[in-house]
Amino acid sequence: MKRIFALFFALCLLAGCIQIAAGEEIPSLKDVYAGKFDFGAAAPRKAFQNMQTMELMAEQFNILTPENELKPNFVIDWVKSKKKVLETGDQTAVAVHLDSAKPLLDFAKAHGIRVHGHVLLWHIETKDEFFHEGYVVSAPLLDREQMLGRLENYIAGLMELLEQQYPGVVVSWDVVNEAIDDGSHALRKSKWYEVVGEDYVERAFELARKYAPEGTLLYYNDYNTAYPGKLKGILQLLEKLQAEGNIDGYGFQMHHRVREPGMGMLTNAVKAVAALGLKLRVSELDVGVSKNTEEDFQKQAKKYADVMKLMLEYADQTEAVEVWGLTDNMSYRSYEYPLLFDASCNPKPAFWAVVNPDAEGGW
Repeated sequence: MKRIFALFFALCLLAGCIQIAAGEEIPSLKDVYAGKFDFGAAAPRKAFQNMQTMELMAEQFNILTPENELKPNFVIDWVKSKKKVLETGDQTAVAVHLDSAKPLLDFAKAHGIRVHGHVLLWHIETKDEFFHEGYVVSAPLLDREQMLGRLENYIAGLMELLEQQYPGVVVSWDVVNEAIDDGSHALRKSKWYEVVGEDYVERAFELARKYAPEGTLLYYNDYNTAYPGKLKGILQLLEKLQAEGNIDGYGFQMHHRVREPGMGMLTNAVKAVAALGLKLRVSELDVGVSKNTEEDFQKQAKKYADVMKLMLEYADQTEAVEVWGLTDNMSYRSYEYPLLFDASCNPKPAFWAVVNPDAEGGW
C-alpha cells in the first residue's frame, strides 16, 4: 500500500501543481515561519483525491487538520457500538474506526506532516444516539456515570487506535469545541450539559489527558473570541480548566471579514488569552470578501497581514496558524473567496501578505 501511495504522489508531482512552479517560484509558508510556529491548513477528504491540492499541502504546510474526519460522527462506529451494548449489556461500550481519516493520516505519515486532531467533543457532529441507552434515540438518556463511562471508552479507544496505526502523527487536539453560548456567554445547554452536567468540559479534558500520548497538546477551541461578552465567558472557562491542570492552550477560530471584527478587538482578545499563560493557535483562519476583484483582494491581504503581525508578537506562545481550507473553491465560504489560493492553486495577494506581512500595500 505504501508503494502504491508513493507512486501516486510521484505522478502528482509530475502532473499536478507543478504548473504553479512553472508560472513562478513561490516560497513555502512552513519555511517562512520556521522557528516561529507551524503553518498549516484544514483539509477535507476530497483534497487527497486531487493531484494539485496534494502537492500544495506537501509544499506549503507542516501541520494539517482534518475538516470533518476526526469528529465524533466520523470516528464512532455506530453499528458496532450498538452491537457491543446488545452483546455485553455494558452501556459504556464504544467502537471506533479511522476509515474517513485514513487518507489524511496516511498522507501526513508519508510526508512527515504533523496533524492537529479536531475534535473530541462537540455539541454538533455527535449523533443523538450517543447519549441514549443502547444507542437508540427512543430509549432513555444515559445517567451521568454511564455517559462519562461511554465518553471515557470513546476517547481511550480513539487514542489507542491512533497510537497503534499512526504513532506520533497526531500531536495536538481540540478537546472541546464551541462550548460557550453566544447569547448568555455561559456554557451552551447542549446534550453534554444535560446528561453529564456543568463540569462536562473539565471531565473531557481530564480523560483526554489520561489517554492522550505523552506530549500531546490539549486545546479548547471557539469562535467570536474578539467580542467582549463571548471573550469573558471563554476566559472564565479557561481559568476553570487551568485550575485542574489539563489544558495546554486555546484555539482562536478567526472566520472573519475584512472590516469585522476590527484589529483592536482581535488584539485585545489575543492579549487577554495570552495573559493566562496558555499556548495559542489560530486554528481556523479565513477572511471573506464581497467580490473577487483586485481591490477586494488587496483589502483581504491587509487583514491577513494584520493577523500575522499580531501572532508574530506572540510567537513565543503560538504553536500554529492554520487557514481553514486549501483553495477558495474548497472552502465552506467559497462565495466569499476567503483563502490564500484560488481554485487553480494560484497564490492570491493574501498569500504574499502572509509571506511578508510588513510589505504594506506591496502584495
